Amino acid sequence: MNIQLMATVSGSNQNDLIKVLSDKTHELGGIWLNSKISHIDNYVAGLIKIEIDEVNVDKLISQFKALDINVEFANLGTVSHEKSTPLELNIDGKDRPGLVHHITQVLSDNSIRVDNMECNRIGVSAIGATLFTSHFKIVVDEQFNKNALVSSLQEIADDLIIELSA
Repeated sequence: MNIQLMATVSGSNQNDLIKVLSDKTHELGGIWLNSKISHIDNYVAGLIKIEIDEVNVDKLISQFKALDINVEFANLGTVSHEKSTPLELNIDGKDRPGLVHHITQVLSDNSIRVDNMECNRIGVSAIGATLFTSHFKIVVDEQFNKNALVSSLQEIADDLIIELSA
């Protein structure tokens, strides 16, 4: 019987690390269902959703853990198949302390799942300020109210530019 695992990996980047992880999974008959790998400087961090026959789970875990990286596994158990809609959310504006906290609080208050979040601060010397720019991939359910979300986000600050698209 196949099960799904979530592997969290992090550590110093090594040549072909992602290929090695993929090869080890493939050799045991597993497949990567989804992955998100990021590199910052010489550091790598990633999430890998794997489907594999339960008889090979312990072997996969031991092979990943034998590498010179940090590895954690979570058994995902039963996978829910709720009806949901993926959306893109972009928020830009003048930077201020706590902005990410306020945005994520609004998303949580609206029962919105964040699948991916990228936030950046950009210094603009010409205007003597720092700008905040962000891109979210979110998932909403059938009860999602676009106007309520946009209104709640605009309450954070009046200079935010909010774009929401499918």
